[in-house]
Amino acid sequence: MFTVRYSASVSRNYVHLTNITTGETIMRTSLRSFSSESRLIADSKGAAAFVGELIREIEGGRRWLRFLPTVDVTLTGEPRTPEDREEARRIFAEQGFVRVRVT
Repeated sequence: MFTVRYSASVSRNYVHLTNITTGETIMRTSLRSFSSESRLIADSKGAAAFVGELIREIEGGRRWLRFLPTVDVTLTGEPRTPEDREEARRIFAEQGFVRVRVT
């Protein structure tokens, strides 16, 4: 089966997402804040909705979920907590990624 690889970087209210397989990239600041003073991902529902929108936009409606997508996520904003790492892992897993690595 064909594997689609992604790279993502998450910082304060900002996500940079790249489909490594195709080279397509999208980077955007969320209009709805998902970060707080104490957490990089304070609003997990807002962050998940934002990441989902970016994935749909970069894929252009293609059925990418059939292709075992994997993602390497880098948390670059401050403050970063262990909870932010787990939240990032959960958000991308809920979006259909079969392997999520968070650094």
